[in-house]
Amino acid sequence: MADKVKRTKTKYKSIYYNENTKKYDVKYNYKEYSVKDGKNVYKAKWAYNLNTISEAKSELARLQTAGVKVDDKDITLSGALELWNIKALGQNFSPVTIKNTNNFMEMIYKFIPSNTKLKDIDEDVYFKFCADIRASGFSEETLFSLNTTFRKIINHAFKKKLITENFLLYTDNMKTKRKEDYRIITKEEFDLIDNYLKNNKCIRKGQDSNKKYRFMFNLLFYTGIRIGEALALRFCDFEEFSYYKKGTEPLRIAPTSESVNSQHLQGMRVVIDKAYVSREKLLKDTKNYKKRTVPLSPAVERLYMRMKEEHKQNGGNMEDKIFNYGYDTYNKTISNVCEKIDIESCSCHSFRHTFISNLIKKNIPLTVIEKVSGDNQNTILKRYSHMFESDEVMILLALQDL
Repeated sequence: MADKVKRTKTKYKSIYYNENTKKYDVKYNYKEYSVKDGKNVYKAKWAYNLNTISEAKSELARLQTAGVKVDDKDITLSGALELWNIKALGQNFSPVTIKNTNNFMEMIYKFIPSNTKLKDIDEDVYFKFCADIRASGFSEETLFSLNTTFRKIINHAFKKKLITENFLLYTDNMKTKRKEDYRIITKEEFDLIDNYLKNNKCIRKGQDSNKKYRFMFNLLFYTGIRIGEALALRFCDFEEFSYYKKGTEPLRIAPTSESVNSQHLQGMRVVIDKAYVSREKLLKDTKNYKKRTVPLSPAVERLYMRMKEEHKQNGGNMEDKIFNYGYDTYNKTISNVCEKIDIESCSCHSFRHTFISNLIKKNIPLTVIEKVSGDNQNTILKRYSHMFESDEVMILLALQDL
């Protein structure tokens, strides 16, 4: 049986002389805030076997470098999230909002560890966090969501008086692009992009990469899906659909625009039920957790059928992913193509903005836009409100006929 440890106090608070080891031990008392109990839990941390008083004092100082304010509670970033979750459940927040918030916090923990105390997060830490997530290559939409989530958790903790000072009140917010900041790609501009990729080769590992670049950008332009959703696609995620009675469907071939116009009740669609974060090599649910299908234009269907046949001839499987490059590669490629054909630069997300804007211009009902875009109607109205201004004229004209 081990000898019982015998320690005697020294003239220095929290430093003890260990009679067994003939060395010094340091006891650091601290507190952590318990969200469930709503109060501080007092704990202690020991440092053992320090040879001299000087070493013991140095170690004690190291443990105390958190710079604790007496009136601050020792709540961590993960503890603040737990507190927010309690509020969200109590106020009946939607499951999607709760799940999204927790998923974004998991991403934030990669830049600011979950056990970081809120009192240790200041303006400099926040600006470094903003710089780090921007350098990681996330889309502007994801940057906006990460920043908003982080600020929401900090502000809630301050409101609950778990920190005595909220640096966000006097710190500049991170600037991200708004929807209206993305430009709309005209059909003429897209035709120039498409023709450039069609008529120029980019050989990588013995294959023409421009074929897949062309398919990707056609897919983004004509379906408006997010780049992460496109990166997650497999060949089997494309399916045929028809409104003809069973047994009367004509044979499907690579369509022309004319054949599709005369047989508009059949075609192909893409199934969107997942997204891929290339930076983290992570497959996840789509935003808002909505599974949806988007019909394909003849141009996209033709490109898909060619790629599928080539893939099968090379021994490929229908379960294989179509796109093997990351988000950065496609974003840099479209930027380079714009430069070469001398048009204003755009990003992968510009295609989605263009798609939704075009549907609004064509007076497609909000319920249909919601179905194919994966955004809810409130989001569409909020982010594209500038495109609904002409609706006021429609209302005035309708009132004239009363």
